[in-house]
Amino acid sequence: MGNFMLSLKAINRNKNILLRKIKKTALLCLIRTLRSRQTFEPDNARNILLLRLDDKIGDMVVTTGTAFMLAEKGYRVSVLTGPVCGQLLQNCDYLDQVIPYKNRMSLDQLCAQNFDVVIDFDDVEDFERLKLAWRMRRSHHVGFNKKLPGIYHPSIPYLDAEQHITERHKRVLALFNIHNAAFHYQLGHCITEHNKVTNALQMIKSDIVVSINPFSGGPDKDFSEEQVISLIHFIHSINAKIKVVVIGQNSKVGQFSANGALIVPESTINTAIEIVRLSDVVVSTDTSIVHIANALNRPLVALYNKRKLKDTGLPGYKIWGPNYPQGNQIVVENDHISDYSISTIFPAVETAIRAAGALKR
Repeated sequence: MGNFMLSLKAINRNKNILLRKIKKTALLCLIRTLRSRQTFEPDNARNILLLRLDDKIGDMVVTTGTAFMLAEKGYRVSVLTGPVCGQLLQNCDYLDQVIPYKNRMSLDQLCAQNFDVVIDFDDVEDFERLKLAWRMRRSHHVGFNKKLPGIYHPSIPYLDAEQHITERHKRVLALFNIHNAAFHYQLGHCITEHNKVTNALQMIKSDIVVSINPFSGGPDKDFSEEQVISLIHFIHSINAKIKVVVIGQNSKVGQFSANGALIVPESTINTAIEIVRLSDVVVSTDTSIVHIANALNRPLVALYNKRKLKDTGLPGYKIWGPNYPQGNQIVVENDHISDYSISTIFPAVETAIRAAGALKR
């Protein structure tokens, strides 16, 4: 019976995949029969919807820079995104709405809002995204590398292996005649989470706080347990009074408390933001914490490998680097960060910690 049920589930899963491919092909054919839309006129736009459907925190942190600059120019800016990014945005007062996105959600209420412009920052053309574009076709859609002029007009051709991701966002801002402005990520400040972190760390003004973010969205970028322990011990060898915080959910990082690290219980993405805000130095792998550190202008030592981005094949370490003066990026040849000798970054960590300590004296 067990094998039969597994086979039935596999058949059903493959059937659903095939049906979605058929529906996507049919929808693409329908979209391609449409006449191209009129020229994009930013002066006629007031109400803008930004799409961040994949709920990736790093992408969302960067997008806050675009959202903030559009809001500053008087546009009403909303974001359609998943639950984690929704938490991150809950204290961003410059946004008009943060709309929860769910796969296969009803689009009736979204369509009824009659957004003037919908901006999709991703290169992919999955069925859900195309369905949304079709249902909201009265809106003007801006996309990247999408050969669907019946919907996306303009579709910005942009695949640059040497330019940071912020250059992509500047192309969008240029459509709204926003040029040469300083681009800064804009995160909100959650007082509740801030107080939770200060209480958990029992912080006083003279404390030096070093946070370590060892985990990412991919195992090839994660620190090993041994690397994290070595970092904790090295930091305490500089000054035993330094408060070392390991960022992450207790189920993943709780074991490091036995090695002298501090863990903030019941951590959320806003907990992580407040840990970074209170940190004198941040040590991280290639993940969203890098961009949060950028947003809060915290001294950073970030360790990257040379992995390629899944959707485009472009070098992630160039496109998603820290990209700010206090962000020290160390790029390694190892396929897996866990295979790298972590002691190699100790001098950079020590330099950042001693500079932080000097500022507190």
